[in-house]
Amino acid sequence: MTNVLLTPQGPPLSVGGMGDPSVATTPGPAVLFATPAIPATSGDVGRGSAPETPEAESTVATASNRPLAYREAGADWHQLGYEAVDHWEGLSPELRQRLIADRTAQLSREEYSTTTDGASASMITSNWTYFGSPRMYRVAGELRELAEVLAEITGD
Repeated sequence: MTNVLLTPQGPPLSVGGMGDPSVATTPGPAVLFATPAIPATSGDVGRGSAPETPEAESTVATASNRPLAYREAGADWHQLGYEAVDHWEGLSPELRQRLIADRTAQLSREEYSTTTDGASASMITSNWTYFGSPRMYRVAGELRELAEVLAEITGD
């Protein structure tokens, strides 16, 4: 896995982990993602340079990888819990985009069940809230905060 730093200041940047100086000093909004390994093309691992695969070059494509941490403007880094990370990865690209565009977007019970890999719809976590009948869901907690930061970065 390679870590990629996503900020509004430029294209995704290949970085080390949370201890990397470029990560530590990056002001928010920013998100750190783990992406599939990017093969080196010139013997250089590419540390500190933009990823060289078309998928990693895209902000939208990077946002579909495994999020590790986010930083809101004026705040410290927040490492995501495993549940929020797993739920983000379970989102379809279309649903990720929908939640970034509208953090109050509603999901049907079927969408929620698919997103949470068949988990019981009655098992609400700190990342989802529900209301109404038939039951509708909204993103909450760390997932909502991640979507907020990504919205700032992508300009949605």
